[in-house]
Amino acid sequence: MHWKQKARIQNTISRLPSPVRDVAYYFVQRKLGGLSDTNPTIHLEAAIEAATHIERQGRAVEGKTFLEIGSGRNLKVPVGLWLCGAGTIITVDLYRYLKVELLNETIAYIRTHGEEIVKLYGVFAERPIFRERMAMLGSAPTELEPLLRFLGMEYHAPADARALKMPDASIDYQVSYTVFEHIPTDILAAILREMNRVLRPDGLLVDLVDFSDHYSHSDESISRINFLQFSDSEWARYGGNRYMYHNRMRVDDCVALFERAGMKVLEVAANIDQRSLDELRGGFQLNEKFRGKDEVTIATRNAWIVAGPGKH
Repeated sequence: MHWKQKARIQNTISRLPSPVRDVAYYFVQRKLGGLSDTNPTIHLEAAIEAATHIERQGRAVEGKTFLEIGSGRNLKVPVGLWLCGAGTIITVDLYRYLKVELLNETIAYIRTHGEEIVKLYGVFAERPIFRERMAMLGSAPTELEPLLRFLGMEYHAPADARALKMPDASIDYQVSYTVFEHIPTDILAAILREMNRVLRPDGLLVDLVDFSDHYSHSDESISRINFLQFSDSEWARYGGNRYMYHNRMRVDDCVALFERAGMKVLEVAANIDQRSLDELRGGFQLNEKFRGKDEVTIATRNAWIVAGPGKH
């Protein structure tokens, strides 16, 4: 589907009254969008990568308390972290989007693709906690609240991540998967300050931020930097709806935001998009807002940002 056509559909749906709006969008996503694919591998890989970044910093995963920002509809990343050995996983979202049927589909896929999942988890699959939890899935309940308790999860939505009802220094790790790019930067700054409060002194933020034009994920005719040709007002006409909003931060902007919130950035693992680099070198016209940045910064597709809290 051409990206402008998709933008028109999303903008139209976003103007519908609630709850009709959300029902309609879920139906479209379920039939034609990303929710039509029940394979959770990409999200499980993200959980494994988050756990790997944590252990690379000399911390343990097993038994620790995680906070996920941006629960979404299916909790695939929290399930992935649970298999890695996470203890309590608290997941929060501004909207109550979670669908138990999607969560059950994720668990069913893992149960019926055991060899594939073991291979995917690599060294994590060698640990007793992984084998124990894979075996446990055979008796997982299917109703939402019992299932969340079974998985050691707490789901809070609607919830404002700028002001969480949690004690100071009560979380080991905060994680998110392609969420921060969908939050206005002033709100994201406030969320990061709140993370500085709730994280333990030796805690970590481990966030994958997707800096690419999300319309390019389904329309191969455009590159990952297509949306950087537009002014803010022009882009708002296409991607200003609640389903496709993107703050268009570049990786340097994001790192600076973490630092201004008092975080100590420990690692930035960036992936560069070659097609975007080629387009930039071929004369792609950026909006003036982005012209002062170097090509690699502009062409960064996504990055894992690992940071620790400032002084408590």
